[in-house]
Amino acid sequence: MSRAPWMSAWVLLGMLGGSGCATPVRPVIQQAPAPPAPVEAEQARRTEARLAEHVDGEAPATPDEAVRDRDAFAQQALTALRDAGEQREIRYDSEHFLLELGTAEDARTLPLSDFFDEYLDASTPEQRMDVLRRLAQVRFSPSVPESFSVARPKLMPVVRGRAFFEKMWLLMGRDSPQQAPASFKAVGGHLAVGLALDSVDTLRYLGPEELGRWGVSFSQALAIAEENLRQRSTGPLESLAPGTCQSPWNDTYGASRLVLDEVVRRCPVKGAPVVMVPHRDLLLITGAEDEDGLRLVGARALKAILTPRGVDGRALRRTPQGWVPFMPERLSEAWADFRKLELFTQARDYDEQLQQLEKHHTRTGEARFVATFTPYQDERGRSLSYAVWQKGLTTLLPRTEVIFFMDPSRGQGDRPVGIARWEDVVGRDNGLLEPVPGLYPERYLTRDFPTEAQLAGWQNDPGDLFDEREP
Repeated sequence: MSRAPWMSAWVLLGMLGGSGCATPVRPVIQQAPAPPAPVEAEQARRTEARLAEHVDGEAPATPDEAVRDRDAFAQQALTALRDAGEQREIRYDSEHFLLELGTAEDARTLPLSDFFDEYLDASTPEQRMDVLRRLAQVRFSPSVPESFSVARPKLMPVVRGRAFFEKMWLLMGRDSPQQAPASFKAVGGHLAVGLALDSVDTLRYLGPEELGRWGVSFSQALAIAEENLRQRSTGPLESLAPGTCQSPWNDTYGASRLVLDEVVRRCPVKGAPVVMVPHRDLLLITGAEDEDGLRLVGARALKAILTPRGVDGRALRRTPQGWVPFMPERLSEAWADFRKLELFTQARDYDEQLQQLEKHHTRTGEARFVATFTPYQDERGRSLSYAVWQKGLTTLLPRTEVIFFMDPSRGQGDRPVGIARWEDVVGRDNGLLEPVPGLYPERYLTRDFPTEAQLAGWQNDPGDLFDEREP
């Protein structure tokens, strides 16, 4: 059974070539066939695919092979559920790789991706059987106690990528972000902390409904959850090198200890503390002025982000005002790894959001094309992210560094009619793009396609759009 292509090959960035013009490459993330789309949307998706060219590396599974592997695992999951006593109707959604348990009016969604990745990582039949056993147990979410006094000792803080919480309303089939089923708050911009009821095999995320029933606020419950985690976090950190540490606990709450300042302070760092949480069981800590430490945590994060239950590859730095995004200086030897982690996480989050938004638009009947976030790299190692804006489509563009403008009516094949930096398009208040409230990662709704005069000013060579300070 083969791993999903974007996980197995670690193909994040490709080479640019040919007359100084970039040949973009995107992470290959296999999707099952989507519902029928308008001709223009299909054409736009083909244009994105043609602009993206796979690079040399470990050969990914073909689309048919990847779909067969996922479908085979879904059948094993269904069998495990039946063997565990599940009597409800079970429906397999191959497009979004999940099972739905129960009636359509009261369905329980069981995503399969993380379990599938763990199954592929398992090295023995016993480990694979354990994955299926835990999958079958997930259907039994911890029940919510009526009394807050009963729930109190089971509350735990859960740190995940902010996109994990922000997409929950889409996963649950809600109409808007205001109907989010789980309460959370952002941490450092791209992470977030939520609340969960802890049990042996599963977590149950808590939202306004549960908190309202108990008569407690999110901040009150979070303070209690943090104290519960604090009681489990009395041991020392594991030293990786002088001034660089990692969490030693293997209890699914390694990343969550980011919210405990006293845990972070146990690592004697050089400069302001810098943290990364590439996996739910891994908190990495070093100092902003520690070049060796930054290289060490960057290399470890690159490996950890590719394992099942990955969280986020981007770093945070501690300031008096709290956690803020962090990148090493451009001349740092750690910069290249941090940049890869940044682009990988953005591409993953945007791709997952794209799939859920497409399903949402199919349900609501909205005619919106959800554009792809694509990273690429030139022969000198300089990198960019881009999105394609095709004329004639109402599009939700991801926030990228560059926009490729395409006009099929000109009959120029895949040649862009304009290429511009994001800031040149948005920063001049020209009304071309409008931010969409409530979406994270952020997207922008396209308005009128640029005029001929605007496009003439944006006929750049992609090679001219790299930041020349980049090593």
